[in-house]
Amino acid sequence: MNQVYIIASSSHSAAGVQQYCDAIDDQKVQVVNVAKAPDSTLYFPMKDIVLKKSYDDMFDLLSTQVEHVISQAKLSATERANTVLFLGSTSLDIDAVTPNGSENIWLSRTDKMSHDLAKRFGLSDLHYTFNTACTSSANALMYAGKMIKHGKMAHALVIGCEFYNQLSIEGFDSLDLISSTGVRPFSNSRDGLILGEGVGVVLLSNAPSGNTCLALLGGYSSCDDHSLTITDESGAHIVEVVEKALTNANISASDIDLVKIHGTASEKSDLSEYNALQLLFANTPNIIGFKSFLGHTLGACGVIEIALLAHVIQNDLLPHCQYQHNECNGLIMPFVTSSAAITQSSYMLLNHFGFGGNNAAIILKRVHECG
Repeated sequence: MNQVYIIASSSHSAAGVQQYCDAIDDQKVQVVNVAKAPDSTLYFPMKDIVLKKSYDDMFDLLSTQVEHVISQAKLSATERANTVLFLGSTSLDIDAVTPNGSENIWLSRTDKMSHDLAKRFGLSDLHYTFNTACTSSANALMYAGKMIKHGKMAHALVIGCEFYNQLSIEGFDSLDLISSTGVRPFSNSRDGLILGEGVGVVLLSNAPSGNTCLALLGGYSSCDDHSLTITDESGAHIVEVVEKALTNANISASDIDLVKIHGTASEKSDLSEYNALQLLFANTPNIIGFKSFLGHTLGACGVIEIALLAHVIQNDLLPHCQYQHNECNGLIMPFVTSSAAITQSSYMLLNHFGFGGNNAAIILKRVHECG
């Protein structure tokens, strides 16, 4: 079977445009108040981009990041024509959709963005859209990786996107999950998540390029029927998913030296993940998380956070989060404290958990021989 490599990546989020992001610091990101009934709530907007967007605005933002990735990889027209698009999102373009009242039955085109992007960039006519809550783009990435591994295609373009919309804000607020103070994953003082928006793109290939730093070894996704909104707080289902991901990647838990946590900072979600990590590892690996810098970008978080992890490794960065230093005795699990611990990691576990109990785990390998 083929190896699968991440040969290019790009993102735009509250942390800024990835190409120009020389530091990832929670003190530099913008958090805004947005209206909800009956008052307001906090939200992480994309840097330098207005919140309210038309479909054309969304499409332009997606196109810009896709263009960055295609340029990085130097894909020819022939290669693009054989590249399959995989897009994962929770809300897709819902905030820009206007139902046609003249129709007896109105149906949303859930594949509109992937269809239009494939056409715009001359990609394969075959394209996929994933809508599995917070695991959407993580599942898209795993599915794309399997198809490359089994020789169905040489390249796959995987996108995660989430745009501001009132439906998501009202929904999470109705569950009392949104914090009024900040995002503090794995802190004993955590009090909830804050939503955010963003676009992430990665290009998978069956051959490495000159700037490849990560290979996709495998993963696993499964649904937990414990609850409609959270996974089993004991961590049992997460353990099952991670163990099967490790088996698919042909490595053991002891090989993992970096964990990218899901880390929403909601009380029960963090507890589930913490309990799972305690069950999985005799010695807990180094931990890194991104939601304090981005907010919870829902279905986009899988690809955005992988793109940022690649950026951190390639540029020898240490994401700086103030609460992790101020609460050294108040964290239920410590975070990585040096960039070297990240760049020298060989095997990485990336956790993604979603509503409906859909849990996904991805295993990446550092490709040391590539620059």
